[in-house]
Order: sequence, then C-alpha cells, then structure tokens
Amino acid sequence: MHKDTKRTRSSRAVRRVVCALLVGVLAVFQSMPVTATSQMEKEKKEAQKKLEEANEKAKQAEREKNAAQAQVNNLNSELTELLSEISLLEADIAAKEIQIEQAQADYEAAKATEEKQYEAMKKRIKYMYEKGDTEYLDVLLKVESMADLLNKSEYITDIYNYDRRMLKEYQETKLQVQQYQEELENDRAEMEGMQIEYKAQQGNLETMIAKKRTEVANFDQQLAKAKQDAAAYANTIAKKNEEIRKAQEEARKREEARRQEEARKQAEAASKNKTTPKKGSGPGTTTKSSGGTAEGRAVADYGLKFVGNPYVYGGTSLTNGADCSGFVQSVYKNFGISLPRTSSEQRSVGVGVDYADAQPGDIVCYAGHVGIYIGNGKIVHASSPSTGIKVGNATYRSILAVRRVLQ
Repeated sequence: MHKDTKRTRSSRAVRRVVCALLVGVLAVFQSMPVTATSQMEKEKKEAQKKLEEANEKAKQAEREKNAAQAQVNNLNSELTELLSEISLLEADIAAKEIQIEQAQADYEAAKATEEKQYEAMKKRIKYMYEKGDTEYLDVLLKVESMADLLNKSEYITDIYNYDRRMLKEYQETKLQVQQYQEELENDRAEMEGMQIEYKAQQGNLETMIAKKRTEVANFDQQLAKAKQDAAAYANTIAKKNEEIRKAQEEARKREEARRQEEARKQAEAASKNKTTPKKGSGPGTTTKSSGGTAEGRAVADYGLKFVGNPYVYGGTSLTNGADCSGFVQSVYKNFGISLPRTSSEQRSVGVGVDYADAQPGDIVCYAGHVGIYIGNGKIVHASSPSTGIKVGNATYRSILAVRRVLQ
C-alpha cells in the first residue's frame, strides 16, 4: 500500500514534468509563426511603401516630362509667332521702301514738269502784259479780206485755246504734284510706324531668346525649328495677302469705272440743264462707316471721332494719345467690351473672318499693329507719331487676321 502510494506520486510527478515540457514546446511552436508573420507583415509594408514611392517618382517624372514638353511647345509657338511677325514686317518695310522710292521719283518728275510749265506760263503772261490788250486787235487790223478774217479768227481762237490748255495742264500738274507729295508723306509715315513696331518686336525677340536660352536645354534646336515654321507661315501669309491685293485692285478698278461713269452722266445732265455738277456727291467722300451691322458701325464711327488726335507709344488715351492697340482697346471699352492690351493678344479675341467678309467694327491685325475696319477697304487706326490717328487703306501692309468681336 505504501509502495503503491509512492509509485502513484512518482507517476504524477513524471506526468507533471511531461505536461510542463509539452506546454513549453507548444509555447515555442506557437510563438514561432507569430514572429514570422510579424516579419512578413513588416517586409510587406516596406515593399508597399517602396512601390508607392516608385509610383510617385514615376508620376513626378511624367509630370516633369509633360511640363517640359508644354514649355517646348509654348516656346515654339511664341518664337514662331514672333519670328513670323518680324519676317512679315521686314517684307512690308522692304516693299514700303520701294513705294517711297517710286513716290519720290513720281513727285520729282511731276515737280519738274510743273516748274517747266510755270516758266512757260510766266513767259506767256509777260508777253501778254507787254502787249496789253492789243494783241488780238493787232491781228484783226491786219485783216485784208473776209477769208483772211476767218483765218485770223481761227488763229485767235487757237491762241485762246492754247492759253487755256496751258493753264489747265499747269493746274492738273500742280494737283498731281500735291497728290504725289501727299502719297510720299503718307508712305514715309507708314514706314515710321512699321519701324517703331519692328524695333519693339526685335526687342521682344532678344529678351525671349536671352530668357529661354537659360531655361531650355536644347534651345538652339528649338530656335532653328521655330525659324523654319515661321518662314513657312510668313510665306502662307504673303500668298494670302497677294490674293487680297489682287481682289482689292480689281474692286478699286470697278469702283473707279463706276465713279467715272457716274461723273460722265452728271456732266451730261449738267450740260443739258446748264447746271454745275455737285462735288463730293460720290461714294467714299465721307468719313462715316458703311455696311455691316449697326453695332459694328457704331464702334467704327466712334473711332472716327478721334481722327487727328496724337499717336503716343504705350498710350491708351483717345484724346491725349494712344498707340494702335491702346486705341482699339479704348474704343471698345466705350461699349463695355474689355480687350487685352497688346496687338498680338488682340489677334486672338472674338472669331476670325476672311478679309473679304470684313465689316465695320472688325479688328484688322497686322504684324505688331491693329486697326478698326470702317468699310470700303478702309481702317481707322493710330498710325504713327507724325500722322496720329487717321483713316487709311486696310491693305497698306500684310494682313495677318481679321477678328470679329461683335456677334
């Protein structure tokens, strides 16, 4: 009984040890997956973080790439536009130089003719003064027969007609000299305006090149590409303007023929009714706009109110002085319409229309210049320091665009 009790106690002790060992082993085995799982979770989180960082870097690289491409595209656009304007201005200035040379030659030739005719008139007047009123009487006193009288009468008529013709030719030449002089002065004023704009555009180009060269790695390549695009664009504009000029010349010839026919009819009617034809009754003799809409004519007519006021570079005052874009901006401001400040910015307002469809109030855009169309191929614009705000031919230089703000 005692032995059994001892054996029983020993067996219980063994079982307790075994249980303790089993518990320890189980604890070890249970703790091992928890540690491995924690490590795996940690590594997974680190991997996810690195992936997210890599994705963000990729997105940032894409954004930088897009920004760089946008900068290049914007650079090409700005350079192409500016280079095109400069190229067109150079062509317009060269053409204007030829016009000035021709106008100068025409003026000098007409002036020489005028002086020659003037000298002949002086001699004739001197002779008439010295003879007094006896020239025709002396001729008549030498009449010997009726036939001789008729001959002498014809001779006197010829002398009278000669004098009248000399006077008329002199007056026509004098008027022609005045017209040539006005054309020459107008050409020189237009040249003055273009040179101011050319200088400004050259300054803008130099500033842009200096700035972009430090910002864009392959700037020289972009500049070369922009020059090619600008040359192609300028060539397209030149062809378009040649078509415009031809159409304008044909329209001018038709209008001139119509005016001559109207003048002939008026002269015939005046001859029959023995009245003097009215001057200034033909079309184009007023400074009012024509055609288009009432709103457009209102804009054009408002601009015409300031003809004769000064041109001031950088100015926006319709009375004290404005440059071309300042003039257009201020005219439209009177009608509650806000336009950007520069001529290049105004070239993108409203909608584009063909020059053939231009209406009063439309903005006619040139390289570095703008004006307001008033109809009949004319614009009102702040032209140059020497001529100020004036009316001129819309096709006096290359047209880049016609923009319609009033719909």
